[in-house]
Amino acid sequence: MNRQNAIAAVIHDQLGQALVRVFAQGVSQDIFEIRVNEDDSLLGQLTGPGEGPPRISLAFGLDILGSSVSTLLNGLPTPASGPFALLRGGDLTDLVDSVRNAFRGQLGLLEKQHDAIARLVVAQDPADLREVADTLFAGVRDVFGGPGGGGAAAADSVSRLRQLLGKDVGIALPFATMLNALQRAGQNTAAIPQSVETGLLDYFFRADGFKTVDRESVVAPVHVSDVKEVLVGAVEHRDLAGLQLRGLFSKTTAERYLRDMIRVIVESAYDAGRGLKDPGGRFSAVLSGLRGRGSQNKPADAIERQFVTWFRGFGSMAESAAMRAVEVGTQGVSEFQTNPLIGAAAGSFAGTVARKLAQDSFLAILTTDLAR
Repeated sequence: MNRQNAIAAVIHDQLGQALVRVFAQGVSQDIFEIRVNEDDSLLGQLTGPGEGPPRISLAFGLDILGSSVSTLLNGLPTPASGPFALLRGGDLTDLVDSVRNAFRGQLGLLEKQHDAIARLVVAQDPADLREVADTLFAGVRDVFGGPGGGGAAAADSVSRLRQLLGKDVGIALPFATMLNALQRAGQNTAAIPQSVETGLLDYFFRADGFKTVDRESVVAPVHVSDVKEVLVGAVEHRDLAGLQLRGLFSKTTAERYLRDMIRVIVESAYDAGRGLKDPGGRFSAVLSGLRGRGSQNKPADAIERQFVTWFRGFGSMAESAAMRAVEVGTQGVSEFQTNPLIGAAAGSFAGTVARKLAQDSFLAILTTDLAR
């Protein structure tokens, strides 16, 4: 029995429930709050003199490893022959039933995937894990294929994503969580699979990778034999920031790909669901408003540079807190050490969700300030 998979499922479910509220109502102060002094707004700091860090205090309220994880671990059964025993027949059936009972009341967002999550926890071999991943993808596709689900185009996009991503639970769980959160919030999700598909194709096939809303690039690793070509291309395309080189000199590992792909899935789905990304998105609207506040004392370009730097900074700070909470916390569960990719997947999902919440909150405050 895989307690690590059980904890990963609960982490995704808890974050998914928080995302439902965000997609329906926006980022609330109990999830992420940026506080400034009454006479020292973020807008005033950005358009005023200086380019240092913001004068703020932060409150990050996501309880990712809360009481639900402890309750679940205490409720999960331990087979008489040990937690890693291979079970068959009636013993396996009894264990599945016990795991279902332990999860009852612990899942909010992923309740419809209750049986799939139970099978994930009692998976006996890689084939079982692939079957669970396939079930999660099939569940998403069935929603789009049903009445009012978004039509054949969305369903076909999910099918292509299933082929592109493979039967990997570490990827299927974040994807299903994002789609379920959007659907539960009453959002029109028909365009989300296409957005994720485009983002992943950019990651794998574009030299500069997947472009995030804050103008970063998530670049897939390339082979060492491509050094000369990439160096020449970087010069020819004036790649002064070294976007292509980052992928070149990053070690190619399963964990690297897993973390990158989870980030692309979350970023592209969240941006589409919350209207963040260019062109015409909230990021562009805020940036346009800020540039309009340019003056001789602080030109529009200086304001834009500082805004982008702060936008990245808020996201990185929240990502750091969430990722550390998950990856440090789960090391207290010995089974996470048997498969570091499970911890990496859960940590990357939590970190990227936190990054998006911080960016969203930052844009919301500036939108309000600009409207005044």
